[in-house]
Amino acid sequence: MAHRHPSKLNAEHVDHPRARSLLKAELANCAECRETGNSEALADVERGGIFDSLLKGFVIKQAERWRTRHTRYPVSLYSLLPPDEVKRWAAPTRNVALMCVIKYRRAHRINTQDALSELRRLYDDDRALVLDDVVDGLIDDEGQ
Repeated sequence: MAHRHPSKLNAEHVDHPRARSLLKAELANCAECRETGNSEALADVERGGIFDSLLKGFVIKQAERWRTRHTRYPVSLYSLLPPDEVKRWAAPTRNVALMCVIKYRRAHRINTQDALSELRRLYDDDRALVLDDVVDGLIDDEGQ
């Protein structure tokens, strides 16, 4: 990216620097940087890569929002999904959420390996839908 986007990004569970840059570009509404960041994320769906970092941050954030004291672990992110949220996510995102397994209550141990395999099998348009839902979920109340 040609320039930096200062922000008060609080996505502390997103570790990858390029993933954080994408979120900052989204918050800054910089179309050029968003396009570059999206392309990089869609191409990097390996373990420890950009999409994996975004996905893990998304799972942690959503799990913290939706878990209850009765939640039993391990659990898939989809199992925690409230019915009204189902409508907001694209079908490919729901399928990926089925494969994101949260191992412990603290939600820092997440298995995204099967979800990444599913992402690699998706068509580019479907993968982009998942990325949009993940990014939207991560910046949903950021920068306010």
